[in-house]
This record gives sequence, structure tokens and C-alpha cells, in this order.
Amino acid sequence: MLHRPVTSSSSRVLFWLLLCGAALMSHAQASTERVSSVRLETLGEYQLQESRRFVGRVDAISSVDLAFQVAGQIHQLPITPGQVIPRGQLVAALDPTDYQLALRRAEIQLDQARRDEERKRALLGNSAIPRAVYEEAQDQLRLAEVGLEVARRNVELTRIEAPFDALVARRLAENYNLVSSGHPVVRVQDVTELRVHISIPEDLIGRIDQAEHFAAELIVPASLQAADQPEQRIDLEYREHVTEPDPIAQTYRVTLGFPRQASPDLLPGRTVSVVVHSQAVLEQQELTLPASSLQTQPDGQVYVWIFQPDSRQVSRRLVRVGQLTGERVRLISGVEPGEQVVTSGVSRLQEGMRVRPFEQFN
Repeated sequence: MLHRPVTSSSSRVLFWLLLCGAALMSHAQASTERVSSVRLETLGEYQLQESRRFVGRVDAISSVDLAFQVAGQIHQLPITPGQVIPRGQLVAALDPTDYQLALRRAEIQLDQARRDEERKRALLGNSAIPRAVYEEAQDQLRLAEVGLEVARRNVELTRIEAPFDALVARRLAENYNLVSSGHPVVRVQDVTELRVHISIPEDLIGRIDQAEHFAAELIVPASLQAADQPEQRIDLEYREHVTEPDPIAQTYRVTLGFPRQASPDLLPGRTVSVVVHSQAVLEQQELTLPASSLQTQPDGQVYVWIFQPDSRQVSRRLVRVGQLTGERVRLISGVEPGEQVVTSGVSRLQEGMRVRPFEQFN
């Protein structure tokens, strides 16, 4: 039999076949090294996850009626309802003329009392007056010092400054009005952060202060978003809850918070929707898994993928299964309580493959 010599064309074809084969092997090897995200379940614990929607109301931390502690005529009122004023900014001021005159009088009285005390001290040193006269002069000096402090304080009290980042809710007086001490002038709301109040049933109240088992999101109303923008959600943080349930609805009032900067146009009093994600960890009497986490070999044997936390790799484990109840299957043997089993994404797993656990509330 004659052998046909290998031509240069045949050599090139053979070279390209070898090159393509090496590329395929490299791609297959890279696919096994790719890190996939999977969901895990710890055997012996069943995580019940659910999402519910509630109607909530946006509110400020507090509402305060600001008033002067002294009487007088309003001289400045540089605010308008709906305006947010930073802490320390002027809210209202009285005409300070009368109080400034009283301060000047207190300063003169203090100077007079000091001179009188010094003169009588010298007379007491010469035994020209009894000690009781000198002690009376000392008392008058102390009274003059107190009077000066009161006068200075009254001048300061002719101004009201924002005690916090405040949203002006309403003006309760107008400029040039005569107001008495304690008469409300303006109502402001503390908007350092905004609060959302919702009422939740008793089966959720035990999880609200556990960040790993309770999460909530505020859905920004569509009227505050542009038409082409996706639905905006704001993460809420637990603040407090009422431990006494509503006598009729048997629900508990829960207060959540979020920064005002997350949605500046969302004002107190607005009705919003709140989505609550809850996760309960239930101890199981027997080991069960979702049916979707099981795979079958060609010979009919069933196996699961066990996650190794140290190496973050998965390995195949043969198991014996029992009765199917709902969407979960009872495990008879092959696994132990506390082991972590992959429950989603099992079809793309390979022996020794590195994976990344999926966190529910991240």
C-alpha cells in the first residue's frame, strides 16, 4: 500500500485542529473555575421567607410649637411654610429695644453697687460703720449681678433659632403682632430624618429588631418620580415599636426611619407603600430539602451538592430520600444536621467548583 505524503495544506489543517482542541480544553477548564452564586440551606433549619406590603404614613421625628419666653412685638419673621431651615438659623425675633434699655440699666446698677460696696468696705476697716451695713452692701452687689444676668438673658430670648433641621409647618403669628410669653409663633417639624409608621400583625412582631430576619423598603410614590424612571425603593431601618396591640385590629405600630436626603420631596403626612421582607428560621423535626435541590444519576441514585465553608467549594453526596411533602423531600441518610446544601443553581455545578453563597437581604 502506498502512503500519500503529508502536504503543507494538510499540516496547516492538522495544526488548526490541535489549536482549536486546546482552546476548547482551556474554555472547559475556565468554566469549572468560574465562581457561581448559589443559595444554601442549613440542614435542620428551614428558613421561611415572605414579603408583605403595608400602607404607611411618613412623619417627622417630632412637631414643636416654638414660642418666645418674653413678651413683645414681633420684629422679624423670615420664614415661609414648607421651608426647611438649618439648625441655628433665625426663625423669629422681637423688637429688642425695651430689653436692651433694661440691660443698660442693669449695668449701671451693678457699677453703682460695686462702688457702694468698696466705699463701705473701707469704712468698715476704719470701724466707721457696723458690719451689718457692709453686709447689706454686699447683698445689693450680688442682687445687681443677678439682675444683669437676667437682663442679658432677656435680650437673648428676643430671638428664636431653629433647634434642629426644621421644616416650617405653619406660622401661628404674623409680623408686628404683639405676643405674650409662651404664645406659639411657628410650628416646625424635626426632619433630621423622616419616619414611617406601619401596623404589622403579631406573627411579625418578634422579628422586627433582628436585621438578619427583617428588612423593609419604602416605595416612592409615582407622582414623585419621572415617567421614564424605574420604581424607586428606599431601605428603611427599625426605630421602635409599640408593645400594646390595637384592641380591634390586633396589630402593632412599628416606626421605621430613613434619611430625608433619600427623597427630599417626600413630606410628612404622605401615604406610602412599605414592603416588609421577613425570614423565620424554624427548627425541623426531621431533615428535609426542597425537591429542586436533588439530582439523579443515570443509575437512578439521588445526590445533593454539599457546600464546604472553608474552601467555598461544593462536592457531590449520595443520599436516600423518603416521602415528598409539598415541595420538600425528607432525607433518610447521607447527610447530617448542620451541613449546608445548595438549593438553587444545582444544574451548573461541578465537583470541586467554587461558589458564592447568595445573601437574601443584601
